[in-house]
Amino acid sequence: MAKRPGGLNFIDERIVWIDVARGLLMALVVMYHTLPPQIVANFINPAACTFFFLSGLISKEGSFKMNLLKRFKQLMVPYYTMASVNILIWLFVKMIVTREELNFMLADVVLNVLTVRTAVGMIPVNIIPLWFIPAVFVMEIYYSVLSKLRILPVGIVLGFVSMFFLYGSLPFKLDVALAVLPYFAMGKLVKSFGILTRRVPVIMTVVASALYLISSAFCDEVYLMEDYFGSSPSLYIFAAVVGIVAISGMAQLLERIEPLKRIFSLFGKRTLFVLGYHIVAGFLIYPIFDFLGDPIEIMERFWYVYWLINMTVVYLMIRFLPEPVITILSGSFLAKRKGNAPKHALGKCEEKIH
Repeated sequence: MAKRPGGLNFIDERIVWIDVARGLLMALVVMYHTLPPQIVANFINPAACTFFFLSGLISKEGSFKMNLLKRFKQLMVPYYTMASVNILIWLFVKMIVTREELNFMLADVVLNVLTVRTAVGMIPVNIIPLWFIPAVFVMEIYYSVLSKLRILPVGIVLGFVSMFFLYGSLPFKLDVALAVLPYFAMGKLVKSFGILTRRVPVIMTVVASALYLISSAFCDEVYLMEDYFGSSPSLYIFAAVVGIVAISGMAQLLERIEPLKRIFSLFGKRTLFVLGYHIVAGFLIYPIFDFLGDPIEIMERFWYVYWLINMTVVYLMIRFLPEPVITILSGSFLAKRKGNAPKHALGKCEEKIH
């Protein structure tokens, strides 16, 4: 960036509000996985599309072959690494706690992880959030191929249409990647207009936030990882679009509040690590919940306490774990090598997920 506009903060070529936005989104993801009431889950669901928008917003151009190899190192290697660590954690907890929801055949778990079949009931819950990483990888392949063939608009239309007619959980999240492709393309388009470095007006943030709350409240029973967008996909699309504006604007406002900026930007810089291990934070205290009663019932009843516990444990992990440990656990050891770690891509693995 040759010119840095006033009012926006940059640190080592990073745009701070994007880190804050990712951190804010990760806080919502952690909340979603603490079994909150359905209305709270509804408010969170469409916000996930902002991740894909941010991916497009800060993505870099390059040859298809080079990008494919680079993104495999930056995304799929971390996916399989963190999945392996989470399998070991599941096996450890399973030895201590004998609950039905922990009972899976190891061979089935390994096969489902290898093929990215991460639906509920197919693999242990601590592995499920990792579906997002292969979805981003496949989505970017779609974008590159469709752009090269000059039929990207067709792919975008198919992405929106698929939300109405396709439902399931295909291997490698082929269906989900198509459905979220439009939001990635939207980020690329916004970037081409140079809007990346412009602030969202406060009034626009307020209006978009209000519209988001109203529309997302009715996005009931949405399961993005299974390519199901509720009874009204069109309402979900609207909520996702206004959510992008609302979250971007809120992140730019939070950037001005130093304590919140520090916390959210810390999560934003370590998004991949947080995504991979935030459930583990609660998973490791599962035996305590089991001693007190039904763990699921306790989590549902005190979901907000469970959320605070998870957030605190994850914060302490990313704050105090040595850098080499985070690099190994997040699977970013290949992406961190010279020439493999761009400063502003999702693939700076343990630090970014767009």
